Amino acid sequence: MDEKNRPDEGRLTTCRGWAAVAAELRRAIDGGSYAARGRLPSERALSERFGVSRVTMRRAIAELEGEGLLRVARGSGAYVRADMPVRFQLGNKVSFSKDLTATDANLTRKVLSARVVPANADIAARLNVEPGEAVLEMCVVACADALPVSVVVRSCSAGRFPGLAEKFGAMGSFTAALRDYGVTDYWRRSTDIKARMPTEVEARLLQQSRLTPVLACAGEDIDADGTIISCQIGCFAPERIVVTV
Repeated sequence: MDEKNRPDEGRLTTCRGWAAVAAELRRAIDGGSYAARGRLPSERALSERFGVSRVTMRRAIAELEGEGLLRVARGSGAYVRADMPVRFQLGNKVSFSKDLTATDANLTRKVLSARVVPANADIAARLNVEPGEAVLEMCVVACADALPVSVVVRSCSAGRFPGLAEKFGAMGSFTAALRDYGVTDYWRRSTDIKARMPTEVEARLLQQSRLTPVLACAGEDIDADGTIISCQIGCFAPERIVVTV
């Protein structure tokens, strides 16, 4: 049998290739060449840098993902896993900057969409309004160092809070935006958390596989008079969140 037709040797050569690349990439991550929660260069760019095929590069990345050093999000890329996950402090006070804390994470929120829709039976019950009443529905994604940690749909009365989405976009804080409506303070009345599989949209926004469960949350916020002002239904990426009660 000639050299090129020896399958066993071909497999060994490939194995040594990806193992060597994984070892070098591992050293780079351990040495701080890539920031925690940061995204690695594209598979193509890494293949060119290491001088290997994309198949070999993909195998090396899969090895480091299996070790827990990397997190691979389909359609987004490979990210360096952080040693310290973002911590969500579950309590009766509502404050994004205090609820979500991490020693080295830059925390941000963004309204991806906002629309006025008729309240369905579930939302109407949560907000204590009549079914069909107009509610403002905002889809908000929270990120730590640009890596999404939660996606939540927040609903509130469109009549009581007209233009709330625009105010939040300008101020970057629901607490500040609500003050323009006379809500000086508010509390979380309750929060229910359970594990479930993500929807296709949730998996895409969280940049994770649909085969990875999420921590689903649902709850309501009340003002100083005990009136429900909003409800939130969404989920957390479990590998990036620690819930503290």
